[in-house]
Amino acid sequence: MLPILFENDEIIVVDKPAGLPAQPGERVGSSVISVVEKEMGFSPFPIHRLDKETAGCMMLARNAGAASTWSGLLAEREVGKYYRAICAGGPARDRGSYGDALVIGGKPMNALTHFRCLARFGTLEGGGQGGPAFSLLELSLGTGRTHQIRRHMAMHGHPILGDDKYGDFPLNRLLRKQAGVKHLLLWSCRLELPGYPPIRASLPPHFADFLGRWPDAPRSEVF
Repeated sequence: MLPILFENDEIIVVDKPAGLPAQPGERVGSSVISVVEKEMGFSPFPIHRLDKETAGCMMLARNAGAASTWSGLLAEREVGKYYRAICAGGPARDRGSYGDALVIGGKPMNALTHFRCLARFGTLEGGGQGGPAFSLLELSLGTGRTHQIRRHMAMHGHPILGDDKYGDFPLNRLLRKQAGVKHLLLWSCRLELPGYPPIRASLPPHFADFLGRWPDAPRSEVF
């Protein structure tokens, strides 16, 4: 059963677990779309998509008209999408933006990611780093390019932990062994829809488990 965080006559917002694909595809068994079809009895239209390993808020429309309306609001930045990520190292500043262009389909496209550092914590045995090993960032999008957050974080030297495409692969292997990191530590934590209170997803179990391993990490209760 997918937890429903919000619903009205036009849309629903579900709390997607890490590891569940957003939509059907080749060699895909269950997906958010197929689970909603089975549990709620209608075929939803995804308004935005999350990577398979990204947990949290995912918005779906009940019909094509609602999908068009809400996709337009999303494109016009009338819907706020906020993410949290645990990264290796962290940005030099506590808040800022990355505006590096990203190559999409062979062409450079403008891209804008805003970040705010919520905490810096952790040490790695034998890591030799000069400061905290990890940072917890809140991120929001000024554009919606493919894998934008993951790519911008990696480009600036603080890849998201567990990222098997853009991440620090030796560190991922180490953390898988030492801290049980098996999923991407990226979470769609909050949606802000015009005219409604903020919609908040529950803290994913793999986030809570990772944070609980470090005495100086923010406690899961603060989420």
